[in-house]
Amino acid sequence: MKKYLIGGIAGFLLATTLSAHAEEVTSLIGKTIQGAFPFQIEGKTLATPAIVVDGTSYLPVRAFGEATGYDVSFDADLGISLKKKEVQPALPTPTPSPTPSPSATPEPQVPGDPSSGYQAIKTVILSLEDEKSQKSTGEFGLIQVDGARYVSLSTLSSFYTISWGEPMLQLSYNGQLVGLFATKSQYSKGTGSFTYDGTVYVNLSLLKLKGTVNGDTLVLTDDI
Repeated sequence: MKKYLIGGIAGFLLATTLSAHAEEVTSLIGKTIQGAFPFQIEGKTLATPAIVVDGTSYLPVRAFGEATGYDVSFDADLGISLKKKEVQPALPTPTPSPTPSPSATPEPQVPGDPSSGYQAIKTVILSLEDEKSQKSTGEFGLIQVDGARYVSLSTLSSFYTISWGEPMLQLSYNGQLVGLFATKSQYSKGTGSFTYDGTVYVNLSLLKLKGTVNGDTLVLTDDI
């Protein structure tokens, strides 16, 4: 085994070796290092090896301390000190706010603003007195504004006959005319029809209908 003679072993022990009393360190001056061996902590080899002097193993204090979570300091009067490093608590991960579903409570309607009262409809049921109920599915629109309900022409097209003209269109049911409606009118309170987002919307009350909404289904019945 190769041996190393160290004259300044006391300085090495104070700076890098597992703590030893001053008397023990002094007695090691001039001693021969009998061996140097790799030193592992949980499978990780430290850069500074452990040494053996007179059959006793000495570990490198600084490397050992830093590998095990300690701050290592040296004071000429107090000697070597190991102090557990303070671990900052991990900040809690913020919980993301849930995305409201389409069926969530709609935003409050703004008087005079059709866009604030718009609702997409997937199913329309026409249920009139003394008549068999009719059902239609597709992409429809309902607007509730200023206490009135308006439906898009596509909502009515499965049940009513639409005759286009300028500047008016006709709606007929079972061959009977039920109303004339403007095709290019801006919204105003109480109007019979208006154009929104390129689509004509008709006031249900002028068709003597009332609408009940359940989710994305609109049920149209007689407004008696």
